Amino acid sequence: MATSIREFVMNQPLFCSHNHHEAFDTFVKDGPGYDFRTLLSYANADFITAAGARPSTEGDEAARFAALWPKVRATGHGQATVMTCRELFGLEYAPENFSKITEELQSLIRSRPVEQLYDHLLREKANTRWVVNDGFTHEDSPAANTSEQYPGYYSFTWRMDALFSMVDGRPVEALERTTGTSIHSLDDLGDAVNETISRFKAAVRLAAFKVKMGYERDLSVGNPTRHEAEAAFNAIRYRKAFYGGIQQESGAVSAREGRPLGDYLFHCLLERAHDEDLPVQVHSGCPGINWGSIDGANASHLLPIFDRYRRVRFCILHASWPWTSELGAIAKNYPNVYPDMSWAWNLNPAGSERALSEWLDGIPFNKIFAYGADTGWPWCDVGNAMQARIGVARVLEQKIEAGYYSPATAEEVAEAIMLRNGEELLGVSSKEV
Repeated sequence: MATSIREFVMNQPLFCSHNHHEAFDTFVKDGPGYDFRTLLSYANADFITAAGARPSTEGDEAARFAALWPKVRATGHGQATVMTCRELFGLEYAPENFSKITEELQSLIRSRPVEQLYDHLLREKANTRWVVNDGFTHEDSPAANTSEQYPGYYSFTWRMDALFSMVDGRPVEALERTTGTSIHSLDDLGDAVNETISRFKAAVRLAAFKVKMGYERDLSVGNPTRHEAEAAFNAIRYRKAFYGGIQQESGAVSAREGRPLGDYLFHCLLERAHDEDLPVQVHSGCPGINWGSIDGANASHLLPIFDRYRRVRFCILHASWPWTSELGAIAKNYPNVYPDMSWAWNLNPAGSERALSEWLDGIPFNKIFAYGADTGWPWCDVGNAMQARIGVARVLEQKIEAGYYSPATAEEVAEAIMLRNGEELLGVSSKEV
C-alpha cells in the first residue's frame, strides 16, 4: 500500500557515494560489445555460488547460465537486475528474452551521445544528483584522469591498494612510470605517492581517498617504525641482492615481511587525508568475489586507527555486512566514523533494512549514507536505486507505524540520508547542478 513517506522516498534525489563507471572514451570503445550480461553487475558471483561445489560441465556456457538464472534471480543482486530490465525495457530478465534485452540495450546505447546517455540513465531514470566514482581513475590510467571524461556531477576517489600489501616492486614501478621519477628510498616513495595525489587533485574533483585493501589483506594496521618500513622497502626494491641468503625473481618478501611498509604507507595516506581534510572510504565486509575471505574485512579491526586519527572522517562502505550491528556501535561511539550503505542493498536487502532501522535508533541520522550503486555500467544504477528506495521507505514506514517518527520527521531523515549528508561531506550544494 502506497504511503506518503513511500512516495516521498521514491521521488527523493540520491547521493551515490560509490560507483565504478567507465570514462566516456572507454564506454564508447567497448559499447558495441555490451549485452544482457552487463545488467547483472555483481550477480555473476551468485551464479558461481548457485553452481555449488561441483558445478556442471554439461552443455555450453549459455545453457549453464540459463539453467542457473532461476536460482539467482531471488538474491539481492538478482532482484536489482530484474528491476533494471523491467524499468528500462519492459522485459522480464529471463533466458527467452536475453537476445531481445541485448538488442534493446544496444538500441539504448546508440540512441544518444554518451554524455546524454549518462544523464538519461543517472539523472532521469535513477534520479541521482551526485556520483562519487572509483575504479577507472587510478594513478596508472592517466587517460581517465580528467573531468571531461565524466559528467560534471561526478567526483572521484584516489586509490592505490597495492601500496598496502606490497611484496614485490610492481607498485613502485607503476609510480615511477606515472611520475617520471626514480624511486630509490622510502622518502622517494612517499614523495611519489604524494605527487600522484596532487596531480589527481589538479585534474578532477577529488572527493575522498579510497582503500580497498580488504580484498588483499586484513584491515588490522600496525604502527611500524621508519626503520622497519625502510627495511621492507629495501628488500622489495632491491630484490636481486641476496635477502636472507636467498635470491629470486618472484615475490621479493613474504606478506609478513612486507607488512611494515604497507602499514607505514597507510599512516602516510591518513596524514595526507588529515592535511587535505579529505574523507577516507574503506571497503569493509563481504567481498564481491567468490572464495574471498571476509574475516579480515571487519571494520572493528580499524578501531585503533579511528582513535588515532580523530579528525579524519572514515566512511565505512557496504555497511560492513555481515557486521552491520558492530558498525552501528562503532559509529555511535566514534564521531569520525560514518556508516555507508553503498552496495549493501544489493548484497542483502532484508539485512540492510534491519541495519538501517538499528542505525537510525542508535546513531544521529546526519552520519548515515543510505545509497551507493557500486556498479560498472550506468544502466545498473536504475535497479539499484529502486532497490535502495524500497528499503529506505519500508524502514521509515515502520518507524511511523510504531509511533517513533512523525511523517515530517521521516521526510527529514530520508532527505538527509539519501542526499544532504553526502552533499555536506563533499561540500557541494544542489544549487550547483
